[in-house]
Amino acid sequence: MARMANAASAQALDISKERLRDFLESSESGRQAMQMSGNQPRGEGVRMERLNGEGQKMGGLEEDLDDI
Repeated sequence: MARMANAASAQALDISKERLRDFLESSESGRQAMQMSGNQPRGEGVRMERLNGEGQKMGGLEEDLDDI
């Protein structure tokens, strides 16, 4: 039953993505939003930095290893 639920949810997700894409392509504001996104792969648009407790950038590798 878990496999069937997983397969059904994956299929629903694919159908939802297709419908959303169709909707965005058919509306003017959707086309503009798609053009602004530039179709960048995830993770390449904005780089996340590691911050310390005060919200400042962490110095180097030593501090990163201390967190582990």
